[in-house]
Amino acid sequence: MTVAIEFASSEDLRTALERWLEDYGHSVHRQVPCPDGGIVDLLTPIYAIFCPPTLAPSELWAAVDIIQARQQNFPDQRPVIAGLTPETDPEATYEIAEQIKAKGIEVWLLDQMPPFVEYYTGLNADLSADPTPPGPGGLNRRNPLAGCLISLGMAAILSASFWLAYRILDRHQLQVSANSQDNRLWEQLYTAVDVWDMDTALATLERLGNSRNPCVSEFADRFDTSLRQRGSDGFRDINPIKRALNMEEGCRLEIREYDFSQ
Repeated sequence: MTVAIEFASSEDLRTALERWLEDYGHSVHRQVPCPDGGIVDLLTPIYAIFCPPTLAPSELWAAVDIIQARQQNFPDQRPVIAGLTPETDPEATYEIAEQIKAKGIEVWLLDQMPPFVEYYTGLNADLSADPTPPGPGGLNRRNPLAGCLISLGMAAILSASFWLAYRILDRHQLQVSANSQDNRLWEQLYTAVDVWDMDTALATLERLGNSRNPCVSEFADRFDTSLRQRGSDGFRDINPIKRALNMEEGCRLEIREYDFSQ
């Protein structure tokens, strides 16, 4: 599904993306200068995000060159190129995005990410309810959601695109299972994390990994990997992993704060 989203400027797009990330619990810094020159448009503890003027093929490759030149400045962040699907030849953008992904760089087509579309739609509804023109720093738009265009023919294109990897799911599938067994497993995991009980945590994650909920199983896999690779320090990754899944996949994983995660 592609929804027609428009921003009056690149600055407005960055502002909307920043606020959306903050809504998902990310700490966001804007226009972060690199020691060797240039800037990162948005920087979080997890992502280094670049927002080129468009995601046309030439702009995508130019962004890749910039990221590769500056990646040494943010080794702990995952590089991301973010923007809207170009109206002209979107198929070329999908193909190039797949090639870029193989280089370890994510490409976010925001108008095809259900959580961002939902956020934008809600923001647009709020603006419609309050016709007062936005002040400085507001999100001005040209014809926001004009017609809310949905391209039915895009399904065939997307079936071969990189978006399959993101498993766009029905929102009811994105909630953590409410049955008593899953609840017990989650509480068991939280207790283990609170005291850094490695054996119990790994055993619980193994069972959560069998969940039919793809968000839960993916979380269990990522957290298990982190604990096995980093040892006790991996416990600190529980909330960053959840926030990443909530943002990338539209999951609704509960965020519990711990003394060591603040």
